[in-house]
Amino acid sequence: EDAQHVKDHKAEQDEWLDEQLKIAKSGRYKHCLVFQHIPWFLVHPDEPKEYFNLHQPLRGEMLEKFHSAGIKMIFCGHYHRNAGGHFKDMEIVVTSAIGSQLGTDKNGFRVVSVTETGVRHKYVEINSLTSQKK
Repeated sequence: EDAQHVKDHKAEQDEWLDEQLKIAKSGRYKHCLVFQHIPWFLVHPDEPKEYFNLHQPLRGEMLEKFHSAGIKMIFCGHYHRNAGGHFKDMEIVVTSAIGSQLGTDKNGFRVVSVTETGVRHKYVEINSLTSQKK
Protein backbone atom coordinates (compact mmCIF):
# COMPACT_ATOMS: atom_id res chain seq x y z
CA GLU A 1 0.00 0.00 0.00
CA ASP A 2 2.83 2.38 0.79
CA ALA A 3 5.50 2.34 -1.89
CA GLN A 4 7.53 5.33 -0.70
CA HIS A 5 10.62 3.19 -0.06
CA VAL A 6 10.33 1.11 -3.26
CA LYS A 7 9.33 3.68 -5.86
CA ASP A 8 11.34 2.10 -8.70
CA HIS A 9 9.90 -1.33 -8.01
CA LYS A 10 6.38 0.10 -7.89
CA ALA A 11 6.91 1.86 -11.22
CA GLU A 12 8.04 -1.42 -12.81
CA GLN A 13 5.03 -3.28 -11.41
CA ASP A 14 2.64 -0.54 -12.53
CA GLU A 15 4.10 -0.63 -16.04
CA TRP A 16 3.76 -4.43 -16.18
CA LEU A 17 0.15 -4.31 -14.92
CA ASP A 18 -0.80 -1.58 -17.40
CA GLU A 19 0.60 -3.74 -20.22
CA GLN A 20 -1.42 -6.75 -19.03
CA LEU A 21 -4.61 -4.71 -18.70
CA LYS A 22 -4.09 -3.30 -22.20
CA ILE A 23 -3.99 -6.88 -23.48
CA ALA A 24 -7.12 -7.72 -21.48
CA LYS A 25 -8.92 -4.70 -22.93
CA SER A 26 -7.93 -5.63 -26.51
CA GLY A 27 -10.76 -8.16 -26.71
CA ARG A 28 -8.44 -11.01 -27.70
CA TYR A 29 -9.64 -13.08 -24.73
CA LYS A 30 -13.14 -14.09 -23.66
CA HIS A 31 -12.44 -14.16 -19.94
CA CYS A 32 -9.92 -11.99 -18.10
CA LEU A 33 -9.48 -12.70 -14.39
CA VAL A 34 -7.16 -11.42 -11.70
CA PHE A 35 -5.72 -13.51 -8.86
CA GLN A 36 -4.13 -11.64 -5.97
CA HIS A 37 -3.57 -12.13 -2.27
CA ILE A 38 -5.08 -9.14 -0.43
CA PRO A 39 -8.65 -8.22 -1.40
CA TRP A 40 -9.54 -4.68 -2.39
CA PHE A 41 -12.62 -5.03 -0.19
CA LEU A 42 -14.37 -7.80 1.73
CA VAL A 43 -18.06 -7.05 1.13
CA HIS A 44 -18.54 -3.54 -0.26
CA PRO A 45 -16.22 -1.22 -2.22
CA ASP A 46 -16.89 1.67 0.19
CA GLU A 47 -16.18 -0.22 3.43
CA PRO A 48 -13.63 1.23 5.85
CA LYS A 49 -9.97 0.22 5.72
CA GLU A 50 -8.95 -2.62 8.01
CA TYR A 51 -6.15 -5.19 8.17
CA PHE A 52 -7.83 -7.48 5.63
CA ASN A 53 -8.52 -5.01 2.78
CA LEU A 54 -6.70 -2.24 0.92
CA HIS A 55 -7.13 1.48 1.52
CA GLN A 56 -8.82 4.23 -0.43
CA PRO A 57 -8.06 6.03 -2.70
CA LEU A 58 -5.86 3.22 -4.08
CA ARG A 59 -8.81 0.81 -3.85
CA GLY A 60 -11.10 2.95 -5.96
CA GLU A 61 -8.41 3.76 -8.51
CA MET A 62 -7.47 0.12 -9.01
CA LEU A 63 -11.04 -1.15 -9.12
CA GLU A 64 -11.80 1.40 -11.84
CA LYS A 65 -8.64 0.41 -13.71
CA PHE A 66 -9.53 -3.31 -13.61
CA HIS A 67 -13.16 -2.67 -14.53
CA SER A 68 -12.21 -0.40 -17.43
CA ALA A 69 -9.94 -3.15 -18.78
CA GLY A 70 -12.83 -5.62 -18.84
CA ILE A 71 -11.78 -7.73 -15.87
CA LYS A 72 -14.85 -9.70 -14.73
CA MET A 73 -13.58 -11.34 -11.53
CA ILE A 74 -10.84 -10.79 -8.99
CA PHE A 75 -10.00 -13.77 -6.76
CA CYS A 76 -8.31 -13.10 -3.41
CA GLY A 77 -7.42 -14.72 -0.11
CA HIS A 78 -5.82 -13.23 3.02
CA TYR A 79 -9.07 -12.99 5.01
CA HIS A 80 -9.17 -16.67 6.11
CA ARG A 81 -12.95 -16.52 5.63
CA ASN A 82 -15.18 -16.53 2.56
CA ALA A 83 -16.46 -13.11 1.53
CA GLY A 84 -16.91 -10.97 -1.53
CA GLY A 85 -19.06 -8.53 -3.38
CA HIS A 86 -19.25 -6.52 -6.57
CA PHE A 87 -17.78 -3.36 -7.98
CA LYS A 88 -20.17 -2.48 -10.80
CA ASP A 89 -20.39 -5.79 -12.73
CA MET A 90 -16.97 -7.06 -11.56
CA GLU A 91 -17.10 -9.74 -8.86
CA ILE A 92 -14.60 -9.85 -6.00
CA VAL A 93 -14.27 -13.39 -4.61
CA VAL A 94 -12.50 -13.80 -1.27
CA THR A 95 -11.66 -17.41 -0.45
CA SER A 96 -11.15 -18.84 3.01
CA ALA A 97 -8.06 -20.82 4.00
CA ILE A 98 -7.22 -24.44 3.50
CA GLY A 99 -5.61 -24.35 6.95
CA SER A 100 -6.07 -21.85 9.74
CA GLN A 101 -9.64 -20.51 9.82
CA LEU A 102 -10.58 -17.21 11.45
CA GLY A 103 -14.34 -17.49 10.98
CA THR A 104 -16.98 -20.17 10.76
CA ASP A 105 -16.05 -21.45 7.28
CA LYS A 106 -14.65 -24.97 7.16
CA ASN A 107 -11.19 -25.65 5.71
CA GLY A 108 -11.36 -25.78 1.94
CA PHE A 109 -10.41 -24.42 -1.44
CA ARG A 110 -12.09 -22.75 -4.39
CA VAL A 111 -12.50 -24.47 -7.75
CA VAL A 112 -12.64 -22.03 -10.66
CA SER A 113 -14.01 -23.43 -13.92
CA VAL A 114 -13.37 -21.44 -17.07
CA THR A 115 -15.33 -22.55 -20.13
CA GLU A 116 -16.07 -21.11 -23.52
CA THR A 117 -19.27 -19.57 -22.20
CA GLY A 118 -18.30 -18.33 -18.75
CA VAL A 119 -16.52 -18.60 -15.43
CA ARG A 120 -17.95 -20.40 -12.42
CA HIS A 121 -16.48 -20.88 -8.98
CA LYS A 122 -17.36 -23.01 -5.99
CA TYR A 123 -15.90 -23.31 -2.51
CA VAL A 124 -15.22 -26.95 -1.62
CA GLU A 125 -14.88 -27.94 2.02
CA ILE A 126 -12.16 -30.51 2.64
CA ASN A 127 -14.56 -32.56 4.82
CA SER A 128 -16.94 -32.90 1.87
CA LEU A 129 -14.38 -34.88 -0.11
CA THR A 130 -14.54 -38.65 0.11
CA SER A 131 -11.52 -40.85 -0.28
CA GLN A 132 -11.55 -43.42 -3.03
CA LYS A 133 -11.56 -47.05 -1.93
CA LYS A 134 -8.92 -49.23 -3.51
